[in-house]
Amino acid sequence: MSLKLEDIKVSEEYQKLVPELPKEEYAQLKSSISNNGLYLPIIINENGIVLDGHHRHKICTELKIEAKYKIKKFENKTDEIIFVGECNLQRRQLTPLQRINLVSKLEPFYKEKAKERMSEAGRGGNITTPSKVRDELGSKANVSGRQYEKGKKILQTNNEDLISNVNSGSKTINKAYHEITRQEKREKHQSEIKKIQVKLPENVQIYNKPFQELNIKDNSISLIITDPPYAEKDLYLYQDLAKQAARVLRDGGSLMCYAGHFCIDRVMEYMKAEGLKFHWIISVIHAGPSASVFGKKILVGYKPLLWFTKGKYEGEFVKDTIKSEFQGKELHEWAQSTVESDYYIKYMTLENDIVYDPFLGQGTFGVSAVKLKRQFIGSEINPEHFENAKRLLTLANKS
Repeated sequence: MSLKLEDIKVSEEYQKLVPELPKEEYAQLKSSISNNGLYLPIIINENGIVLDGHHRHKICTELKIEAKYKIKKFENKTDEIIFVGECNLQRRQLTPLQRINLVSKLEPFYKEKAKERMSEAGRGGNITTPSKVRDELGSKANVSGRQYEKGKKILQTNNEDLISNVNSGSKTINKAYHEITRQEKREKHQSEIKKIQVKLPENVQIYNKPFQELNIKDNSISLIITDPPYAEKDLYLYQDLAKQAARVLRDGGSLMCYAGHFCIDRVMEYMKAEGLKFHWIISVIHAGPSASVFGKKILVGYKPLLWFTKGKYEGEFVKDTIKSEFQGKELHEWAQSTVESDYYIKYMTLENDIVYDPFLGQGTFGVSAVKLKRQFIGSEINPEHFENAKRLLTLANKS
């Protein structure tokens, strides 16, 4: 059938079902049509609206080339919309997330057709389980039902950078989904924490200031357990920590600090320079996936917890490996689990001993101290983290 270009219309509704071609592919298609003409007819409905061939129609319009058109009829609008979407699902260059996006737009129409079929068969109600519907929709997008739901979650964020990263292959659907759910948990917990009325236990002192400014009594602390930042620019903090620990730890007291693998030797030098003795390295086994150190070709499965003492250690026997549990990072990017602090505070100190964390974060280690009936001192320079720490410590005192 031969129609004039001006007789053909493009529906905005249908245009939204057409994933945009990358610029290079569009240019190649345009060059091919310019040199060889249009091989395939553009499919339109009875009203002259383009159903399939939107890019070809656009190119013909730009080049002012008359094209062939084929009319396709449908019994209803739902069938027509599904046809438009499924034509685009056949395109090879679509990424999994683009296919999921397209199927999600068609989802209401698929469900409408399913209801019609059940009605025609004389079956009322919804006899299809949500998991079956999910799997059927995933199948149309050529992914699993679970991947389909994850992809929808990613698309619902409207985060253009995240969606672009998934479509480019620089980030997997699973990884992007994990980031979203972690952020949701963080926001939910932050909201819950802010509702807590602060009333710190009598045996807790925390300060919103640099730890170097704290006036802590000499020889008073039984255990310092902490997780300092250890980027190259922050390593000076270990020197300051060593100086303070040498002063405030009582004889037989311990300092346990996390450190990056790359800086263990330097941290040890700082501690030794202040008279602290290296005691042991605790291996805190990661609960999640291993991190990759590409320069060293290492898959990291543990985080070192360095243990130093002032004089001779006086506590009980403890294990030098412990498996961490993911339970706090939705609250604070660098938070540790309480598994380690629960264990080491319990066996390395006695009730009413003073435990100190100079890098408080949101109070993870303080929570352990409060639960185990130890006195606690903490310092945190970030105001938001400090406020959350006050609420978490209040909550820990009630548990």
